[in-house]
Amino acid sequence: MTWPRLCLAFLAVPLAAQTPDTTKPYTLPPTTVSVTRADQPLTKVPFAVHEVARAQISRARPTWGLDEALASVPGVFVANRYNFSQDQRISIRGFGARSAFAVRGIKILLDGIPQTLPDGQGQLTNLELGDVDHIEVLRGSSSALFGNASGGVISIWTNPDVAALREDARVVAGQFDGGRAWSKWRSTTGLRVGNGGTASVTVSRLDYEGERDHSAADTRVLNARLRLPLAPAWSLAAAFDVGDDPRADNPGSLTRAELDANRDTVPLLNKNRNAGKAVTQVQTGATVRRALANGGEAVFTVFGLTRDLQNPITTTYIDLNRIDYGMRASIALANVTAGFDVQRLQDDRKNFNYLNTPGDSAKPDTTRALDQLEHVTELGPFVQTTWPLSTHTALTAGLRYDWVKFTVDDRLITPTNPDNSGEKLMQALSGTVGVAVNPSSALTVYGNVGSSFETPTTTELVNSPSGAGGFNSDVGPQRAVNYEIGGRGSLGARVKYTIAVFQADVRDEIVQYAADPTRAYYTNAASARHRGVELSADVTPLPGVDLAAFWTYADYRYRSYTFTDTTAHVLDGRALPGIPNHWLNVMLHVQPGGFHGMWAELQQTYSSDYYVSDLLSTRTAPWWASNIRAGWDGNAGGMRLSPFVAVNNAFNHLYVSSVVINAARDRFYEPAPSRNFYLGLSVGAGH
Repeated sequence: MTWPRLCLAFLAVPLAAQTPDTTKPYTLPPTTVSVTRADQPLTKVPFAVHEVARAQISRARPTWGLDEALASVPGVFVANRYNFSQDQRISIRGFGARSAFAVRGIKILLDGIPQTLPDGQGQLTNLELGDVDHIEVLRGSSSALFGNASGGVISIWTNPDVAALREDARVVAGQFDGGRAWSKWRSTTGLRVGNGGTASVTVSRLDYEGERDHSAADTRVLNARLRLPLAPAWSLAAAFDVGDDPRADNPGSLTRAELDANRDTVPLLNKNRNAGKAVTQVQTGATVRRALANGGEAVFTVFGLTRDLQNPITTTYIDLNRIDYGMRASIALANVTAGFDVQRLQDDRKNFNYLNTPGDSAKPDTTRALDQLEHVTELGPFVQTTWPLSTHTALTAGLRYDWVKFTVDDRLITPTNPDNSGEKLMQALSGTVGVAVNPSSALTVYGNVGSSFETPTTTELVNSPSGAGGFNSDVGPQRAVNYEIGGRGSLGARVKYTIAVFQADVRDEIVQYAADPTRAYYTNAASARHRGVELSADVTPLPGVDLAAFWTYADYRYRSYTFTDTTAHVLDGRALPGIPNHWLNVMLHVQPGGFHGMWAELQQTYSSDYYVSDLLSTRTAPWWASNIRAGWDGNAGGMRLSPFVAVNNAFNHLYVSSVVINAARDRFYEPAPSRNFYLGLSVGAGH
C-alpha cells in the first residue's frame, strides 16, 4: 500500500508572546482514572485507557461531534456522516461500526450518568462538547465492568468545580466553499452555592445550513450542574440536561453514480418525504458519594430521561416516545469494588405509511404500519478486585452477570395482522483478568483476557423482513473473547508513548444486510475475528513544539459466515466492511514561550480504503485531509481572550467520510464537505 506524504511543514507565522502555554495537544492518562469504575492508579490498570484533554476537545474546533475529540485515541474510528439526523458512526476495535444511526456496542457516560440505553444503543442529544473538561476512553472488553458493551467505554466529564463566579462565552462562524454558512455560540455561567458548593449552566445553539441540499440542522442544548457537600465525607452532584433539535434534515447516502455526478445531490425520495428528525430529550440524574476509610468510596446514582422523536425516513414515518430510568451503585473497600446496575427502557413506537404522493411527508391518521409498546430491562451485578502480587505487579479480576429482557406489546391487531407480542431474554456471565507490571516508574506493561456481551438494539429487533410486528427471531446477542497485551510509558521528558496489540474472537456477530431493495435488516454471522495494533507517540523535539501521532492497524474478518438469498454466499476470510485497515492522525502544535500566547496547529488525517458491503468488491478510495488552526490565548482588561481562525479540509480534497454498510439500493456513500473556513472568539471572566 502506498502511504500518502504527510504534510508536516507549517507556514511560518509571526507569533510573538506573552505567557507560555504549556498545554499539549495530547497527554497520557492521569495518575488515576475513573473509567474502571473505581479510582485506580494508572500503573495498576491492565487495560488500554486514554484521556483526551480539554484542549484536544474544543480548542479552535467547531465542536460539532466526537470525531474532533477522539482523533487522538488509537483504536477508535469515528466516521462523520455530516448528517445531524443520523449521528456519527463510532467504533472501538470494530465494535459499533455497523451502526446505521446512534452508537452501538460502546458504553457512553456523561458525568457518570449512562447515555447508553439497556439495549446497547446510545445517543448524544444532550451533549455540548464545548463544555467538556476531559474524556476517558477504555478500549477493549468492558462487559465485566459495564455489561452490554463489547467495544469499550467513553466516559465524558464536564467542567470541574468553580471557585467563584465565572463566565465563559464562545462564538464561532464558518462557511463552506460552496457558500453555505454555519454558526455556533455557547455561554457557561458558574457560581458558588452555599458553603463550598458550586453550580453551572451552559446554553448553546448550532445553526447549520450544511453543504449538501437538505442537510440543515438546528441544535440547542441546556446543561445544568450542581455540586454540594452534604456533610463530612458526603457530597451530591446533580445534572439536568435538555437537547432540542427542532430540525435535522437527512440528505441521505448516494450511489456511486450520484457521487461521481454531483456529490452535493440529495435522493429525490429524501426530499419528497422530508427525511430527517425533530427530537427533544430531557435527562436528569443525581449522584451521592460517601468517602470511606482507607481511600474507599460508596457511590449511588439515579437517573432518568424522556425522548420525543418524529422521524420521517424514506420508508416510513416513525413516531417514538421514550422513557428510560435506572440506578447505579458501587462500593470500593480496600482492593474490592462491587455494585449493580439497573435500567428500564420503554419505547412507545408507531410507524405510519406514506400516501406515496410527491411531497407528502405527513403521517396519515389511520394507516399505521406498526404500533407497539417495547420494554427493555437490564440488571447487572458485578465485582472487581485488584491484588498487589508484588511491589511492581498488580492482578485485576472482574465478574459480572447481565440479565436483559425485551418485551413487546403489539397494538396493531386485525384479522389480517395477528398479535405479534412476545419477549426475548438475553443473559451472560462476563469476566476479565489482567496483570499490570511496573518495572520502573516510566513504564507499565500489561495484559488481559476478557469476555464481552452485546445484545441487538430494539430498533434492530423490530426490523423484520416479514414486515410483521414483534421481534425479528433471526437476530440474537453476540459474544466475544478478547485478548490484549500493551504498554505505556515515557523516554525522558520529551517522549511519551502507548502500544497495544489485541484480538477479539466474536461469535454470532450482529451484521446488517439488505433483505430487499428498500430496507436493511439484521442477523448473526457465525463468527468473526477482530485483531490489530494501536500506537501513539507524543514527542517534544523543542520547547514549545509538540508532535503527536496516533495510528491504528485493523484486521477485522469473518472467520465463518454463510448466508443465502437467491444464491449461497460464503464469506469466510472476507474483511468486515466499513472500517479502514489503517487510520492515522498526526498533530503538530507550535507555541514557543516567546510568542506572547500565539499558537498554530496542523492536523493531518489519513484513512485507507475499505469495503462498503459484505458481497460487493467495491471499496472506498483512500483519503487524507488537513486541518489548520491558529490563535492567541491571553488577557486584556481583566478578561481571558482566545481569538482563533481555522480551516478544515484545507486542500479541498473530495472524499467519502462515512458509508452505509450493506445499504439498500446501493446507496453506500456519505461524502465529506469541501473546504470549511471558520473563525471564532472565546471570552472568559472570573475563576
